[in-house]
Amino acid sequence: MVFNRVFGRMFSRASALSVAGAAVALMSAQNAGASETRGYAVNWFTVATIATPKNCPKGLNPLSDDYYKRELKRLGYKDAEVEKLMKDFPSGEYVPLVTMRGRVDGKPTNVFANPWSQPDPGLFLVEGKDGYGFNLDGKTGPNDFVDPETKETGIDNGFWRAVGCTHNYHISAPEYANYPYAQWDGTRDTSGAWLLEIGGVDNWTNDDDVTVTIDKAIDVIQRDANGNTVRDMTFRVDPSSRSKTVVKAKIKNGELRTDAFNMQFVADPGVMPEFKLKNAKMRLTFKQDGSLFAYLGGYHEWLPIYWSMAQGGWTFEHSTGIDLPAQYYALKKLADFDPDPKTGENRAISGTWSFDAVPAYIVHPETVAQK
Repeated sequence: MVFNRVFGRMFSRASALSVAGAAVALMSAQNAGASETRGYAVNWFTVATIATPKNCPKGLNPLSDDYYKRELKRLGYKDAEVEKLMKDFPSGEYVPLVTMRGRVDGKPTNVFANPWSQPDPGLFLVEGKDGYGFNLDGKTGPNDFVDPETKETGIDNGFWRAVGCTHNYHISAPEYANYPYAQWDGTRDTSGAWLLEIGGVDNWTNDDDVTVTIDKAIDVIQRDANGNTVRDMTFRVDPSSRSKTVVKAKIKNGELRTDAFNMQFVADPGVMPEFKLKNAKMRLTFKQDGSLFAYLGGYHEWLPIYWSMAQGGWTFEHSTGIDLPAQYYALKKLADFDPDPKTGENRAISGTWSFDAVPAYIVHPETVAQK
């Protein structure tokens, strides 16, 4: 991902600083005796990706023009018929055929709504050990990764193993992976800003007792000339508690790490209707320009992840090159948390996301009420 680091002023609600006072506090933040609070608005939120040859020794998964031909042949069409059906790709006579390529009781069915109705195509999965994240279960297993930055082992990131060898995800930070880029960029102008507040800080380099609050605004972000979130904007917190998470954290050598927590966030249908993480962890670093960069990992129900893609049907599938039934089977196979008491199948999959955020002024409903 390419990040635009912008310089921002600090806002301290705890000290009830004026705008002028905030500028003074910024210059003396490291030496301040009173605890402080800083607010941030998320700029980019995306899947944490890393592309290495060892991760995908079989290469990348085929794109839609290739796997559509494969599926048409599976349905019984001859080579000449397939070429004729596909000649006007991406549009053409093949579209209804691949949309209805599933079979239920021998009858065609919409494969995006019923991905289990066709055989598993066998998606190429990540086979290497490079993957960002956290050891969420306290164990080290054969499917775990090694974080390329921290070198920690036992990293749980089943989602990355499922998607890392598709063209739309196979890219390394700081560049953005294509599909997550479009997914986030298409929603952040209309959905309330994602907010982060770090409070109770006595020392921004080392502090054993700070509080991180994740919240949502009723105001949307504004973009600068580079398309990034404008710094130092004021955001009003959405009074709904459905998007609020409060967790304890520690800062050591300028890196903040949270305790394990559960997170619920009302997002956007284009990202995830409701973003829910269990046993989540976050680590973030503060930048010299006043912004921050963070990794967020945890277990998310895998079926909503699939539906966030499948709701786009053929349009999504052919334009992203992501084989949706294959993705369904991969997510189901690699799910590693929350077994169903009836079937024993895991209902959640580990994953890691990354984001950066710029300084912001955060106004809480109780603050407005007092005025």
